[in-house]
Amino acid sequence: MPAEQPEGFIDNWTYLKTELSWLDRVLMVAVARQRNEKKDVDRIAQNRADRATSHWWKGLISTEGNAAYDEYRKPTTPTTTTSKQTYQQQLEAKIHASQKKGIVLGLPSLCDRLQLTVFEKNLVLMSLAPEINRRYARIYRFLQGEEISTKTDLPTVDLVLRLLCRSDKEWRVARNRLMLDSPLVRYNLLKILPRHEDTLLNYPLKLNDSLVDYLLSEQPPTEALDGLLDLVPQTPASRQFLTYTDPTVAWDDLIAPAPLVQALRSLNQAVQFEGDSLGVVALLVGADGSGKTTAAEAIATHLNTPLATLDLAAVEPEHYDTVFHEIAVRSPSVLLIQSAQHWLKRSTLASDVQIHQFLKQRRQVAGITLLTVSLLPSVQVRWQHQMDQILTFPPPDRGDRLKLWQHALNPFLETDSLDLDWEALAQPHLTGAEIRAIARTATALAATQQSLMTMEHLAQAFRQQGKLFKLKPVSKPSQAKRATRKTTPSKTTKTTTGRSKPNPAKPKRSQKES
Repeated sequence: MPAEQPEGFIDNWTYLKTELSWLDRVLMVAVARQRNEKKDVDRIAQNRADRATSHWWKGLISTEGNAAYDEYRKPTTPTTTTSKQTYQQQLEAKIHASQKKGIVLGLPSLCDRLQLTVFEKNLVLMSLAPEINRRYARIYRFLQGEEISTKTDLPTVDLVLRLLCRSDKEWRVARNRLMLDSPLVRYNLLKILPRHEDTLLNYPLKLNDSLVDYLLSEQPPTEALDGLLDLVPQTPASRQFLTYTDPTVAWDDLIAPAPLVQALRSLNQAVQFEGDSLGVVALLVGADGSGKTTAAEAIATHLNTPLATLDLAAVEPEHYDTVFHEIAVRSPSVLLIQSAQHWLKRSTLASDVQIHQFLKQRRQVAGITLLTVSLLPSVQVRWQHQMDQILTFPPPDRGDRLKLWQHALNPFLETDSLDLDWEALAQPHLTGAEIRAIARTATALAATQQSLMTMEHLAQAFRQQGKLFKLKPVSKPSQAKRATRKTTPSKTTKTTTGRSKPNPAKPKRSQKES
């Protein structure tokens, strides 16, 4: 007899109830197992140390043979595997029957469009369940135990890996898929929420709100799924984040302490001498305008290669995957990453795996990677240890500021009538970027008035840039001469008639006084 054709689901909600029934069975087994394990431990353990080491004395992790991850379970028996495969086959048949009738099912449609694995499909289901009923959140909290620092309704990376993976190999494959190559993360449909000073396994997983609305629709509209997949570019090459320049900056243009310049030169030498075998990663620390970008331009000029620049302050976290991909594909010889604390701080939204791979890949490129931050404490200590060099750019002193002013106003220095008070200009504590900005503003003011650069132009430029600068008053020679004549003491002054007049410094006594 021909096999009976399965009936499809009448709507998306009926399908979801079937999937949630499967999840209920998985959770019931996990809860029962955890209760039994807790009873066994409580029966023997006398203190917290006994409970913490129960995986040793209970034999959940063998100290001999192959190591396994926490909460290790033996692989399922062939009977169980056959049963599960039969269930999956029945489910797929009902899904196919529904689609033939034109009934759109949200989660299967998402899986088909993104080619999701079974693990990813079930991960979405686990993340969706607390949005339907909070009893799932209570079960998750029980299974996640007291180890999780902050109670959450969301499943953690550890929980989904424990419940959905049946062996060490599945655990490794699923973790790598989730952290490195999952379309759910790439399309910003799933967020891995980082926590300060916590491990990746304790990070909660949260679905995009728009995806939740789509999955819970009675008849999910196709255009809604199209809109979700347009949240980020379909291909990494559709948007470019790196900008390229061909700088012409000599080492003499970099005004910095001699030891710092020598350390920067050594980066060039390391790349030139090592050839293709090693790349260099350095952390440049200093306030804005302290010379970090100029140093990168000097390095690129010396190596006769373009400078690739990326400012992470202008990159949204959902584009990090695209940025890492672009860097890996293009492999620039000299890469300058500004505002690198967005990747290297504790609360970064970039995964540790991505950063490790990025640093490893950059060291395999015959070039230099420069990461800039304003403050060293903004970088985690473990990332500081990954750097080949950490170079600090101090604020310019008075002598450096004088050189910066002369360099910024160099086009006017050949003018004979240029008369500037260089010592006064070097007094305010400014960075190189601030000095260049003031010089550009003063240049524009002088050009507008079609006159030579003066201290008045610079004083006005200071004010426009929000900086204080007190211009010294300069007296005209005739005024100074008259002022000197008035203050010179003398007994009498001669008139044109030759008569003597009393000294004007001594007023005549009035008749009343006499």
